[in-house]
Amino acid sequence: MDSLKICMLAVVGVAAALIVKQWKSDFLPLLHVALVILFAIAALRIASPVISYLSELTKQEGLAPYAALLLKALSIAILTQCCAEICRECGEGAAANGVELTGKIEILLLSLPMIHEILSVAGQLLSLGE
Repeated sequence: MDSLKICMLAVVGVAAALIVKQWKSDFLPLLHVALVILFAIAALRIASPVISYLSELTKQEGLAPYAALLLKALSIAILTQCCAEICRECGEGAAANGVELTGKIEILLLSLPMIHEILSVAGQLLSLGE
């Protein structure tokens, strides 16, 4: 039923945006930001079981670093996407592209230790085959 509530919120938000656009378009970016914040709060509420499950995975011995990395990367991706969409709604496409690029680079930097570990294991496996 959460999807139905979110869809209803979206329809009401679009209707409000159309009314505000005709009445006073200066307030339209504020309405968009408010809608994005409401959707983010709803998404966090819906995703709370997933977050708690991933938190339980981090407590297991061998999976802790990978689950923590996954949570951080997912958080960065969602945050940068929401921020970029807000920037685009306000007509700032260049700022949106900058935010997305920064998020991608941050995820890459976050995953470098794991990439190093994978390459190290692959090197060890190749040396065993010789």
